[in-house]
Amino acid sequence: MPDCPEWVCFLALALWRTLAPWMQLKGLGICARQLVNQMSGIKSVDVIVPVRCAEIATGLRLRVVAPTEPATAQRLAHLGLRLPKGTREPSHGVPKISRSIAQVAAIGWDGFLNCETRS
Repeated sequence: MPDCPEWVCFLALALWRTLAPWMQLKGLGICARQLVNQMSGIKSVDVIVPVRCAEIATGLRLRVVAPTEPATAQRLAHLGLRLPKGTREPSHGVPKISRSIAQVAAIGWDGFLNCETRS
């Protein structure tokens, strides 16, 4: 594998060379620098939701995309791209936890975390 800085530079150049024709095809001109500068305003934010289960309080961290400026949203729509509205369920086969809060309280938090199955 090539050195990391060279590999990153190659990927950046490939993205840059692909972006200009794509913009021209969509009727946005050929100045990729303006598009990259405008897209740098897109931010992801961690929202921490307080969660309380029995006597244990913790925070549930959700990563969301902050609302964008209207010009950025318009440019994304023109390119046929859309930002995610919220979190999505994983598609890699992670099973859902189906125990209710009452079951967690009955078996205890440690038992819930260790996936013990008790009736």
